[in-house]
Amino acid sequence: MWGESLESEQDVFNVFKFYITGVKNSYGIKVTSLPWNDEELALETSLIMDQLAHINAHGVLTINSQPAVNGKPSTDSVVGWGRPGGYVYQKAYLEFFASREFTIALYETLANYAMVNYHIVNRNGSDDVTNCDPNSPIAVTWGVFPGMEILQPTVVDPVSFQIWKDEAFMLWENCWAPLYDNESKSRAIIDNITDTYYLVNLVDNDYVQGSCLFKVINDVFVKLGKRPIPGVQISNPK
Repeated sequence: MWGESLESEQDVFNVFKFYITGVKNSYGIKVTSLPWNDEELALETSLIMDQLAHINAHGVLTINSQPAVNGKPSTDSVVGWGRPGGYVYQKAYLEFFASREFTIALYETLANYAMVNYHIVNRNGSDDVTNCDPNSPIAVTWGVFPGMEILQPTVVDPVSFQIWKDEAFMLWENCWAPLYDNESKSRAIIDNITDTYYLVNLVDNDYVQGSCLFKVINDVFVKLGKRPIPGVQISNPK
């Protein structure tokens, strides 16, 4: 499902793309899980599927994401949750692995996006950069319901992210790498990703305006000479 053999990192990128799109891989097999996701994608992923497929195919390997939502009914068939009669909200969120080259360009680009919180870390923690308050989690999903206090089921917590990154990188090593012989090219590709890639999360706090996160990534793609995401603005904000 994740490839009987790997010839390049692009083969890994394609596995993530096939998982997002549901398209069968070159072996005619549907990728129904990844080491970080053992369930099928949430319905809300369909709202950003095309953008996710593109960035994964170009090396931004997403393991968690959600679209922005501004006051949709709690009974909405795609993004709704909780009891009837309420309204739900989400900040756009992306969590992904990416190369050092991409991550450096991303960090430079983020200086132009004041409403985006970020946390960037490598495997051993020697590089650890964030603009978040380390003691203050960020609410990314919440709901308002009649006769109740605001419910806040999902937060992005810098402390928890530090703990999670160890497991996130270990899943490359424990779940994917053992599929291949120790001295194989396939194993070397997975080991290189494990050792050199970064884990990143991005939160767009301006949920009222939708999401700028794919614009951020588009700016990085342009800077690196990669093909931009179709239909997503390329911007140079001040």
